[in-house]
Amino acid sequence: MKAAAERRPWTGRAVAVAVAIGLVAAPAILDVAGASAYALRLLVIAWLYVACAVAWDLVGGLAGQVSFGHATFFGAGAFTTAVLVRAGVPMVFTLAPAGAAAALFAALWGWPCLRLRGPFFAIATIGVGEATRLVALNAESVTGGATGLTLPVGTGRVATYYLALGIGGLALATARAVRRSRLGLGLACIREDLDAAEAIGIRSGWLQLQALGLSAAIVGAAGAVYAHDLSYVEPGDVFAFNRSIGFILMAIIGGVDSLWGPALGALLFLGLEQVLLTSAPTFHLGIYGLLLVGVVLFEPQGALALARRGRARLAAARARAS
Repeated sequence: MKAAAERRPWTGRAVAVAVAIGLVAAPAILDVAGASAYALRLLVIAWLYVACAVAWDLVGGLAGQVSFGHATFFGAGAFTTAVLVRAGVPMVFTLAPAGAAAALFAALWGWPCLRLRGPFFAIATIGVGEATRLVALNAESVTGGATGLTLPVGTGRVATYYLALGIGGLALATARAVRRSRLGLGLACIREDLDAAEAIGIRSGWLQLQALGLSAAIVGAAGAVYAHDLSYVEPGDVFAFNRSIGFILMAIIGGVDSLWGPALGALLFLGLEQVLLTSAPTFHLGIYGLLLVGVVLFEPQGALALARRGRARLAAARARAS
């Protein structure tokens, strides 16, 4: 028994390494096996959704400020890349400017809006998101208006997958670092009691603005990869309100204020999205709303908490059996 117990850590590491290798090798395996372009694109979208959900949770989960405006960052990153690529800049070198443009936009509207709390902040972000979409639709000289912008054909879906994988990994690493830092501790204090946090000297506005900027930079980079993958970008898609709703649903379904909950929720949401868009395209937004209500009422901590509880019950059953 002792020898088996000593081997468990190595077994866990071996599983982690195997999963990591599988993630890295997945697109190459599918490409060699002759998988459809649709299957390869789903892998790209999966990592982009993971990045956006984890990034949203830095504001909505850790800081407790529910943002309905994260599509503005996604669109800002997508159009920054589109403009730069059309000007001849290699796509890889547009990721940093896309993230920076999204972070700058976050600072512009975040500083006044973060003075609001609770539903007032949420309503303000809805207004910012819709105003941004309308401005983008009318700025035809920059965004192409309702027609959008066409990008040169990318370097291939497998290469795009590795870009998406990098953005997803960056999002997870950033979220982990923030949660272990003084910034994360300060944000948690603000979420629990704003007045008490400010009474002990925590600069709530500045800390929340940092979290919003980090979140925006990651979502902006994800928008850049999305535009590259699609080779087309238009305001009605990247700035759409239902895209912001999707980011919120991903985090809530998986479990807010956790590292892996939003990532799990992103994958669950992607699967649900693919089913609903083919079977119920007219009612998919209503079904998302019902799902959100159901999760909040019956499992407010999300699928991650449900999985942990199931694992604990299974372990207890095995212990009783032995």
